[in-house]
Amino acid sequence: MAKKFYAVLKGHKVGIFSTWAACQAATKGYSGAAFKSFPTKEEADVYLGNISTLPGASSTKFTQAATASNTPDGLTVVMAYQFPVQIYTDGACDPNPGSTGSGLVVYEHGKLTTLKYGYHSPNGTNNTAELIALREAIKLAHHYLEKGLPVEILSDSDYSLKAVFVWSEGWKKKNWTKAGSAPIQNLELIKECYALSRALIGKVQMTHVRAHLGTEGNELADRLSVQAQLQQVTGWTDYTDETTPEKILALSRG
Repeated sequence: MAKKFYAVLKGHKVGIFSTWAACQAATKGYSGAAFKSFPTKEEADVYLGNISTLPGASSTKFTQAATASNTPDGLTVVMAYQFPVQIYTDGACDPNPGSTGSGLVVYEHGKLTTLKYGYHSPNGTNNTAELIALREAIKLAHHYLEKGLPVEILSDSDYSLKAVFVWSEGWKKKNWTKAGSAPIQNLELIKECYALSRALIGKVQMTHVRAHLGTEGNELADRLSVQAQLQQVTGWTDYTDETTPEKILALSRG
């Protein structure tokens, strides 16, 4: 029997599932449930609007890797890539505001090469954790650009990407205030990211990826950010507790 990908747009859980049983569990009894099956992961992604780029960024076609793995809840996790270097970021906070952690993973030519986590704070927010992870990705992007490698940075935080790459230009013109001189939350982090990112404009693809829909890099960055929060890792360091995607994906999720 040909493999199918079950995309749940509205349900108890949303995402792409590898079995009909998992799809049923995610939708049964949910009023207004919306789901469809597809022969390929790419078609399921299109149905869900899984990955989109920021306004003004060049369009990117994502291709499905040859292998996939499943999380314990039946979510199919697929690593999709086109850029030679892809940097995924994520932040965790529990409760919000409260204890935070940030995570980052890097793929080089489709191969997972880097796992980073840390910057725990006992008094942060989800947005500060996301911005910190994005800041570290921006720093890392400079390193790869110096090697002549095209880079894509992917985050599931629409707020962080727009704060740094869209809204910041207008805020800067207003002396770093919003309309009506309203204060900007997380201003120092945003200004730091803004300064670091100016040299990347037009050179790095910035992409918003929807969370928990089975993109491997996003799922791994999520797990690392949670581990940074749980382990209270205050520095920024390599994650070495587990070394395979399958084992990391089995860890607590945000």
